[in-house]
Amino acid sequence: MSEIPLCTIVISSQLPPDEIESLETSLEMSSIKVQKSPGRIVGADDIAFVATVVGGIAATANLIEYSIKITKAINNWRRKLRSKGIEPKGRLEHPERPPLDLKTASDEELEEWFKP
Repeated sequence: MSEIPLCTIVISSQLPPDEIESLETSLEMSSIKVQKSPGRIVGADDIAFVATVVGGIAATANLIEYSIKITKAINNWRRKLRSKGIEPKGRLEHPERPPLDLKTASDEELEEWFKP
C-alpha cells in the first residue's frame, strides 16, 4: 500500500534530542508514520520529518481522524515544551498550504491548517 503524506515537520536541531524524540513517539503512537526526509535540503540547524499514514480507501476516509490525531500530538508536545520553558522552534510544510510556524501559531490555527 502507498502512504499518504500529511505534512513535513521541520524542527530546529537546537531543541533537546529527547524532546524531538518525544514528538516522534507521540505521533507514532497515534498511528502516524514519521521518517526523516532523505532528499531534503534544509538549514544546518533543521531536522525534517515526513508524517504519513498508510494509504488505501480506509486511510483516505479517515484523513479527518488522522488530522485530529496529529494536531493533538503536536499541540500537546508544544504545551509540554513550554511548561519546561522551551519554545517549539519549527514549522509545518505541505505543498498545498502555506508554512505554519509552530512557535507562533495558536492551537486553533494548527487545527485549521490540518483540515482536509
